[in-house]
Amino acid sequence: MTPAGADEWGRRAAEIAALRAAGRWRRGPSTGLAVLERGAEEEAHERYLAFLLDPWGAHGLGAALLAALLRRAGRPDLAADGAGLAEAVVDPGQRERSPGLVVTAPRFTLAVELLLRAGADGRPRGPRDVGHLPDPVRVQLTPSGRPALSAAVRAVSLHDLARDLAAALAAAPPRAGGAREERGRAVARDYLNALEDLLGMNPVDEPAARFWLSHAQEMAAARTAARELLAGLPERSHAVLSELAPRLGEGLEVAWIEYLAPDGPHVAVVLGRTEWLAADRPRCGFGLGQRTGPPAEPDDLDAAPFVGFFCEDDRLREAVSRHFDRRPHGRHWARRALLPLRPEPRLPVLEGLARRVAESVAMGWREDAEVMERLRAGNAGG
Repeated sequence: MTPAGADEWGRRAAEIAALRAAGRWRRGPSTGLAVLERGAEEEAHERYLAFLLDPWGAHGLGAALLAALLRRAGRPDLAADGAGLAEAVVDPGQRERSPGLVVTAPRFTLAVELLLRAGADGRPRGPRDVGHLPDPVRVQLTPSGRPALSAAVRAVSLHDLARDLAAALAAAPPRAGGAREERGRAVARDYLNALEDLLGMNPVDEPAARFWLSHAQEMAAARTAARELLAGLPERSHAVLSELAPRLGEGLEVAWIEYLAPDGPHVAVVLGRTEWLAADRPRCGFGLGQRTGPPAEPDDLDAAPFVGFFCEDDRLREAVSRHFDRRPHGRHWARRALLPLRPEPRLPVLEGLARRVAESVAMGWREDAEVMERLRAGNAGG
């Protein structure tokens, strides 16, 4: 396949720019659960359901979703009792003791459990025991509505629940509850979007899909080229840091340190005092860290190049992390930050990235070298 030339890549960049300008190129999560990375947690979903099943909730939907769920559970008689629904109260319970939530009313008790995955023993748990309460109705919500293990439990699919919520939102009367109801209605719509994401019902981002399908081969080739280019970053950074060292002060040098991390071989290219980098003791310094086998991945946060403070001594590494309130990265870095990889427009890509490494190292040295020296003197085992 012939590589795309600069003009062709320019046209593709212009295509993305036009989509962005038109508001048709968005990325990242679009629901509260997705932002919090809790979209697959039953307890989080059950909290939303407790809110939506409350007939007097701020969503302003009344008992619409509660009535729909009762109909799905085979109890249209209860769903038709508007006065009884209006007196329903929701108890979300505590998942640690008893999963699910319970809706109590004068004529019935509805026990609901949302089951996105099997329990720890591989078997569904089932809703809470409400057999001692008035006219118990037990429902298990699952993505597919697969039959429950017990005939006493009615299985309902989340697809049906999503349809019922969408219908309730569409049929809801104009908001009369002011700003509070407006916010509550927005929460209900957000949860509908979260359900659609979970179930694969969400609207497809057609512009992004069209762009990828049109340029997939070229994008794959570009990713390979970026990976190959990044393989040269440690060498170029070593050269740039070697030029920087004498400008930062006397007695500084740059070391190339190969080490093994859990995900494979890495290299650290670090700057520090000569005694910090002596080969007969644990070494430390400011610099670049990069995986070498398999090579660094530009779009994988766990495998992309980073900058930080390298440290082989356990005590010193923990001391530095505590001092700067940072979490150590593995057994070799007391602190680290991903290296921004967007190229400088007026420089060759590798040169621009190596200069970015040097800027980070220079800033770290000027701001923190004395602190590191004190911590090293008090904590290093070497």
